[in-house]
Amino acid sequence: MNKTRILSLAIVVLIVAGWLLTGILAQPPSDPLISLAKANELQDDAASEASSVLIRAKRSTATEQEKTIMLRGRIIDRNQATVPARTGGQVVARHVEIGDWVEEGDVLCELDLVDRQARVDVARDALDLADEEYESSRTLTERDLLQELESRRKKLQQSTSAQRLLAAEIELENTKVRAPIAGVIDEVHVNVGEYIDVGLPCATILVLDPLYAQGFVAEEHIGQLSLDTNATVSLPNGESRTGRLDFVSKKADEQSKTFRIEVTLENKDYSLSSGMSATIELTIGTRNAHKVPTSAIVLDSLGSMGVKTVGGDDRVEFHSIDIVREDMDGVWVSGLPNIATIITVGQGLVVEDEQVTVDFE
Repeated sequence: MNKTRILSLAIVVLIVAGWLLTGILAQPPSDPLISLAKANELQDDAASEASSVLIRAKRSTATEQEKTIMLRGRIIDRNQATVPARTGGQVVARHVEIGDWVEEGDVLCELDLVDRQARVDVARDALDLADEEYESSRTLTERDLLQELESRRKKLQQSTSAQRLLAAEIELENTKVRAPIAGVIDEVHVNVGEYIDVGLPCATILVLDPLYAQGFVAEEHIGQLSLDTNATVSLPNGESRTGRLDFVSKKADEQSKTFRIEVTLENKDYSLSSGMSATIELTIGTRNAHKVPTSAIVLDSLGSMGVKTVGGDDRVEFHSIDIVREDMDGVWVSGLPNIATIITVGQGLVVEDEQVTVDFE
């Protein structure tokens, strides 16, 4: 290799070396070295941040709410009367049909009089004669013209005649079968021309105001009920009525171990009918509660019902709950902290103590 070529190569090497040295000297000083533990912590934080689940939550503050229980029941009537005949005879008139309103004392059916009126007339004449004979005997006894014993016989005849007249008048009156209560005719049992014997029914009357919502309460709640408290009764047509709890049974049903309750409902317009199904809502106290959507309620591994919240360090917590009341747009629950961050979306994707990223509603 000639000297010229060697010289050229040396110049090129010097130029490259100078360029490299210039770049190194121009760089800013590098960060100080960190410990291995710190590096691992930063790495874990980065990994955790990259892998945490995004959930949606809302902040909620508990308020005092009435705790209620819901019962399935039905509407019943307590007062009805199947009105029997008090004497036998052929039905000559029936004054009512199904659905008619009757007042107490109204005539439902009439029976053939036969000779009942004649018996009353005879009994009345016999009583008039007995009255006259007794008065005459009493006058004669006062004058010592008749023994007192004979006067007492005349008094007995007078009393017997009065009793026979009363019996005949009752028998005559019993040919008219009258309503013992006011209400609605629910059923008629005889037609005109039929023979009805003593004790057989003429018609059945229902008392529809008030009516009663009947349900059955579990024994765990029976001690929390108070008579005369208000209750809400919901009907199949969507209508709701407010009533009063006026009966709680003192004896449990032998099979279901539940206790019968009844709520009194006014029915002045007769829009309620006996036998309708009903949902009864009873208040059994007050609780501090949060309102949550039904979708926020989950089950833990043991099957306990609860709600997941976000606690310290953005970690998931599970709280067992008790349902206080159900509304159309959510459920009031107790068992959460007074101030809670409730997970509303994504609760099924996270587990207890898992760290999450929160997107607030």
